[in-house]
Amino acid sequence: MHEADTRVMAQLFHGGRERYAGEYAPPALSASDEPTDRLTVIPRPMETAEVYEMIDAFVDSAVRMEQAGLDGVEIVGSHTYLPAQFWSPNVNDRNDEFGGTLENRCRFTVEIADRIRERTSDDFVVGIRLSAEERSEQGLSFDETLPIIEHIDDATMLDYWSVVVGSSSTQEGCSYIVPPATESEIVTQSPAAVIDQTVDGATIVTSRINTPEKATQMLDETGADVVGMTRALIADPELPAKTKAGEWDDVIPCVACNQGCIGRYQEGLPIRCTINPITGREAEYGDLDSATTPKSVLVVGGGPAGLIAATTAGERGHDVTLLEATGDLGGQITAYADLDHRGRYGDWLATLKSRLDDHDVTVELNTRFDPDNVAAYDFDELILATGATGRRPDVSVAESVAAYTAVEALRADNPFGDDVLVADWDGNEAALDVASKAADAGADVEIVTAAYTPGESVQQYIQNALLGDLYSENVTLTPHYRVDAVEADEVVLQNVFNDERERRDSVDTVVFAHGGEANYEQYRNLSVVDVSVHRVGDCWALDHSTRRSGKPTRRQQTSEH
Repeated sequence: MHEADTRVMAQLFHGGRERYAGEYAPPALSASDEPTDRLTVIPRPMETAEVYEMIDAFVDSAVRMEQAGLDGVEIVGSHTYLPAQFWSPNVNDRNDEFGGTLENRCRFTVEIADRIRERTSDDFVVGIRLSAEERSEQGLSFDETLPIIEHIDDATMLDYWSVVVGSSSTQEGCSYIVPPATESEIVTQSPAAVIDQTVDGATIVTSRINTPEKATQMLDETGADVVGMTRALIADPELPAKTKAGEWDDVIPCVACNQGCIGRYQEGLPIRCTINPITGREAEYGDLDSATTPKSVLVVGGGPAGLIAATTAGERGHDVTLLEATGDLGGQITAYADLDHRGRYGDWLATLKSRLDDHDVTVELNTRFDPDNVAAYDFDELILATGATGRRPDVSVAESVAAYTAVEALRADNPFGDDVLVADWDGNEAALDVASKAADAGADVEIVTAAYTPGESVQQYIQNALLGDLYSENVTLTPHYRVDAVEADEVVLQNVFNDERERRDSVDTVVFAHGGEANYEQYRNLSVVDVSVHRVGDCWALDHSTRRSGKPTRRQQTSEH
């Protein structure tokens, strides 16, 4: 990194009470024993000697970073982590030299910074990261944080201030740690501008900044010196180089879906990226060689998997033709692209489409592939990217009740009646999407889910934001039930734990958010003839089409609904 004239910092982090509890974990430490609601941890207050021991641990870490050749450290006081637990009067109720007055509450942070200065060289950088406001009723407002910033700035010398918002301690505030698409970069704009005018050091503004345009705008409007971008560089590590070269339109845009990055991290998995299949697998796919023998490749299906397969094959030098049965590219993503909280799916699709031209992919819209006439096509390799359709459960549906899958409801014009029931199978995001759209249309909405909670399978920060919105829209949330039957005058619900029934009257619209259903028959038929065929996307990942019984199911009998 130094050979590339790059500076390298390390964050010095201790979560204090903000950590996941575990049966064999040592007690969480904090300034006081004030619990953290989100992680349901009651910390043990540190003794005064332990506070000084913790300060020494921070300083020793900084010294080791300099010995390792790094250029500086950042004290992480954001999101109510340990330094903030000392300076916040909402958390700190100590009566020693680290509690009470503003000076005492800030002493923990000031001592760390001063002692790092004493034990490191003059050019070693010391910065701090902090939440300008904690974005919840229980947390600090910016008016309450600003005096803390002013005191720390007067009491010690910090080279820079990295400004974020949010708090780990509440469901509402934690969503800003890795802000979902529901949020905008402007949440940090106003406080960052004030902080830039207040402190002596440089300022870094960050949080939900995902394009060169937004980065430039934030620097201009806040006066900050540096912009911080994390997920944007996970989605496209080449963003800085492309920006410098003026290739802004070629940047792969982060859509803030939080699935491959923070979502996988929170599951204890290596991070990836939903929209960039190379991220996290660079050793395997980072340097794709040109094909030694260019081939004729036929891609069937213009959803995201088909688009990426086509452009990758084209990039390697193959002659690629893509067939799309409809008049537009994008697949099911197009049903979600217009939703405000789904971020930049539309921009992502625009980038994918532009790459087709860059790699000379021939696109034929409104062209349906005929698997029974394979000989009519000229190709060496066939890639099936035919996706999936919405899955309907095996329940009877009365003709008088409008019934849709999630994608059908999102695509339809005015699909909702006055009383809408969204049937959710696994706590998925599509159910929240549909419920929000129905509520916006003025319907009375209930989500009935077989999961423990609606949105259970959705990444935590997005789940928090969307559930908060649904409560504001008076959507009823009913866990632990599945739809057993949709009758003309009522919907019958079945408890997943004891099979007891409940009924809902006056429902005129039912939306099944039950995931996707792929048809494997096309692949199976092609695989027995002399065709080299590959599958990508949902047509490979999902298979609910094969039934063990030869008799028709109730779903098949009522499929017209």
